[in-house]
Amino acid sequence: MTTATDEMRIDPEEMREAAQRLLADMLDRRAAWEGKNEIAATLEAEISELGWYQLIASETLGGLGQSFAALAPVYEELGKSLAPVWLSGTMAAIDALQSAGDLGSDWAAAIVEQAWRVAPVILPHGQAGGAHCLPMVPGAPEATHLLIVEEGGRAILAENAAPGVSVVPVQTWDLGRSYGEVEVVGLADGIGSIDAALVLPVLRAHLELALAWDSVGGAGQCLTETVEYMLGRQQFGRPIASFQALKHRAADHKVAIELARSLAGRASGLFADRAEGWSVMAAQARILACDAYAAMAEDAIQMFGGVGFTWEYNPHLFLKRALVNRIIGGSPDAVRDRIADEVCSRALGTRTV
Repeated sequence: MTTATDEMRIDPEEMREAAQRLLADMLDRRAAWEGKNEIAATLEAEISELGWYQLIASETLGGLGQSFAALAPVYEELGKSLAPVWLSGTMAAIDALQSAGDLGSDWAAAIVEQAWRVAPVILPHGQAGGAHCLPMVPGAPEATHLLIVEEGGRAILAENAAPGVSVVPVQTWDLGRSYGEVEVVGLADGIGSIDAALVLPVLRAHLELALAWDSVGGAGQCLTETVEYMLGRQQFGRPIASFQALKHRAADHKVAIELARSLAGRASGLFADRAEGWSVMAAQARILACDAYAAMAEDAIQMFGGVGFTWEYNPHLFLKRALVNRIIGGSPDAVRDRIADEVCSRALGTRTV
């Protein structure tokens, strides 16, 4: 039986096809790295025109009321193309705020209606009242607003240039995307503040799933291009793709990427339904996908025979993106430490909730 909700649901594959068409027309990877600001601005305008920022906002907030399932393929396609834009910060902010009570919903509505671009800033516990510096916040230089969330404290929505906030662009290995050093010194309430506990779990899980899908997309495309190169590269009179050692390495990476894709899909479903375990599963999907991406991109350099690290080929672009993805919002070890207690409790059957 088809329900009204089913009829209004956008097919994720339609979103994938729309993203593929847009990115195929807009992007040349190396050109995006050389002139990312101009290309990112053009791509951002197209994304806004297509209504992607309204996807998961509820209809009462002026959005389309879709679940995360409609957004996941967009993140994957952005990862495949090494796109220079940050969609996830604003989307995660909308997702988290619209379920954080009346004030949070008001903020989410303002983000949608006024086309604010938000960079989430997650501060360690006990840091919001003093000076704290985060050296690499995705999308901060171009954001109109910052959603500053202190673990165990308050969540504050502030304008980028608000007193007490400093944003300085920084350069990383990943030259294709924008990052900023954010310093928070005695920030007041900004536009307003709410309990961080109402915002942080959804905000963090959304960002981690966005990274997972970005990494799955990048890893899959890196593998595809590596196999294509090996099929065309001749050594000893035959394609190097026929060499058993290289075939086995490619097959191992394919298995790792598909495992990461499967876990990301499962985690996205749990997150969309807010089913039990969604928060931990999102973190696990992020770890597995980022590890698979880094391993694939590192091996691609060798499977290209070393020329993969030259400007004429793409593997070094994937490698730099993969290495930065691994540390956004915390290193893999930091993420594992954060979820270790709950993972162990579930494994031992001692979790009571």
